[in-house]
Amino acid sequence: MKMVQAMTSSVLTLVSMIFLYESLLASATPTYNVVSLGARGDGKTDSSKAFLSAWDGACGSAYPATIYVPRGRYLIASKTIFVGDTCKNPAITVHIDGTLVAPSDYNVLGNSLNWIVFENVNGVSIYGGTLDAQGTALWACKSCGKNCPAGATIK
Repeated sequence: MKMVQAMTSSVLTLVSMIFLYESLLASATPTYNVVSLGARGDGKTDSSKAFLSAWDGACGSAYPATIYVPRGRYLIASKTIFVGDTCKNPAITVHIDGTLVAPSDYNVLGNSLNWIVFENVNGVSIYGGTLDAQGTALWACKSCGKNCPAGATIK
């Protein structure tokens, strides 16, 4: 009986240590919430700078980091480039619960060729969310044979 109690106690101690380790690891993982950095989920206010600030924070972190995009519509109003050349962090997670929205006027990005670019980036995982490039008006322009810009893509 004492042997069973000792084994049970050891197992409980081990389980407690695992939970403690996971808790410490989770608290060491920095999260960069784009709203905390100035983004507005109204679909009208340009949030590009907040996304780039979150990227800079995550890239500079010594620990795996998360960029968090809460529910809402976040306007990315210009070509936005997330550069990995100087990134120190090979484990960045981008967790999107909201929607990234391009400008409704296709001429704003029409000739830039790209809207959102990840350049020289390794170890980035992107989960969830929606990308709304609002391409309906551009496709309508192209189907009418008008002189339309090429349009932008995500690279």
